[in-house]
Amino acid sequence: MLLATLLAGNALCNAEENVTTITASEDVYISMGENKVTVYNQSEMLLCAVDVTGNQAEMVRYPGAPVIQFDISGLNITDNDVAILVLKAASMQKQKDPVMVALMSIDSDWDESSDYTTFLVNILPAWNIIKKNDATAMSSNTDGDSVFAFDVSQKLRDARAKGDKISFLLEAISNSSAEISFLPRESGQGPCLMIMPYPASTPEVAVQPDLALNSSLQTDQTSVLPENINQTAQQTDTPTDLQIILAGKKVPVAGRLLSNQSIE
Repeated sequence: MLLATLLAGNALCNAEENVTTITASEDVYISMGENKVTVYNQSEMLLCAVDVTGNQAEMVRYPGAPVIQFDISGLNITDNDVAILVLKAASMQKQKDPVMVALMSIDSDWDESSDYTTFLVNILPAWNIIKKNDATAMSSNTDGDSVFAFDVSQKLRDARAKGDKISFLLEAISNSSAEISFLPRESGQGPCLMIMPYPASTPEVAVQPDLALNSSLQTDQTSVLPENINQTAQQTDTPTDLQIILAGKKVPVAGRLLSNQSIE
């Protein structure tokens, strides 16, 4: 949940009015497999699932692949902005293998009432990415908690340069069957885009104003050390090891001796 944590931290660092929130305008899930596509536009969940029969070389179906659209007509995004897509999972079921959710951009010439042929045309860019196994065109989330977050900054900039909408397809990837149920927009906790300026930071001052004063005080304290020790040594007739060291003008700075030697 690294991106989600970063998102929360950035929101705190920026004024509330600098964070733009866009909720999904359209969301459905489709079923892909066995040479047919089924559209589920009347569902309480956005199902993101993969079915693996036997080993992965045999048969893989995607009974649930969420398709989400956002209206970005009023958005002004710059190169310094960060855009995060967040989704909340109501439930997750998986077997022994971990599950990853991949996100890809698709065309936006569809709505919730579109038929499966329309979706086939619009998901063609994502399908080509899947066939090529092009990880550079995917965003992914593998944390496994209930909040999924994806960095879509560049995808959003590219889409805004072309038009007023952006759409995504989600796909579950695993070596065994897995199922994630995301909350849809009708729930009030559906897919959401959050855009904000990258937070500015002020470097810490490398040198403190009183550094010179502290250094001089330390020097004065060190110079007093031989005098105090000599006064103590005068009370005995046998020279100590420390006196011998001081006679050679080798006064170690406190703590430095241990840092340069190993302790046996």
